[in-house]
Amino acid sequence: MPASAISDIVVPRVFTPYMAENKPQKIIMLEQSGILAGPPPDITSRFNMGGNLIEVPFWDDLDDTEPTVIDDSDTPISVSKITAQDMKAYKHRLAKKHGSKTVVGFSATGRGDTPMNRVAERISAYWGRRKEERIIATAEGVVADNVANDGGDMVYSIYSDIASPTAANRISYQAINRARLTMGENLDDLRVIAMHSFVYATLLDDEKIEFKKPSESPFEVPMYAGMMVIHSEQMPVTTGTNSDEYDCYLFAPGSFMHIDEVPSMPTIYGNLGTEITRDPDTGSGGGADFLTTRRFELIHPAGTDFLAASIAKTHGATLAELRNAANWDRKFQRKNVKFACLKVNI
Repeated sequence: MPASAISDIVVPRVFTPYMAENKPQKIIMLEQSGILAGPPPDITSRFNMGGNLIEVPFWDDLDDTEPTVIDDSDTPISVSKITAQDMKAYKHRLAKKHGSKTVVGFSATGRGDTPMNRVAERISAYWGRRKEERIIATAEGVVADNVANDGGDMVYSIYSDIASPTAANRISYQAINRARLTMGENLDDLRVIAMHSFVYATLLDDEKIEFKKPSESPFEVPMYAGMMVIHSEQMPVTTGTNSDEYDCYLFAPGSFMHIDEVPSMPTIYGNLGTEITRDPDTGSGGGADFLTTRRFELIHPAGTDFLAASIAKTHGATLAELRNAANWDRKFQRKNVKFACLKVNI
């Protein structure tokens, strides 16, 4: 019986939607937490048009000047105006190509199909991890801009670069509440906290984590201080002289406008989302197989501009470019940008 080939298990028109649906658990948690929200229909329609930049107009809130006291004079009342601005969101178009020489599969297992079959099995998880790190990198960039240009009013820090951190330097209900208070009266909007796995382990050691199963979730989720907890080793860690600094991010539902598209335009090799190609000549005639996958995405914190001031390519940003403060600018008032940063020791 002939060995199966990658073309047997990856049928592009079937595999492309499978890539979008077969999401890792952490991505399911991110989406069910509500922090990723689809934008209004007009923005979605512009995402599917040409160009890279999407301008999102919005009305400013009414000013808080005191109303006029009525009298019997002939003095006309002063008129206040409402103003409008826009924020800029960016489309990011991403691709990844995996390949394997046929001889490698035969050397490893006696069959030529094995390496690329494994790629096909794991590609959805690969893109899930990429989305997670791009959300985190985006939050890093917005916080970096906030520290550089807005006095760090989205950040609360209990971190200290000391050899023996105390309870006062570690995550706690009190520290979380202070971080939430950076949003003023809107503090109750923050309902999800993302932290490094080492910070999460501290809470597990102290038996502070509760596990609950929301009705809409297929699994239990960890909770702390009334907030859903998402933990990842991709969360930012800054190396200190004596101890490291760990960033935790607090999010509200709808913090990020989000579109994730696996393009399905037909090509001669399948479709734009999933293309299978083979080079019979490489490896001195042994041949090689290739699987190329692509994602188009919008991951944009509501209330901010992506300035694209320092990006190398016009069709998207790298992780380093997402983290760069120069590419971000806050447009909304602090209390209307729905996330905060808490810096802690472990």
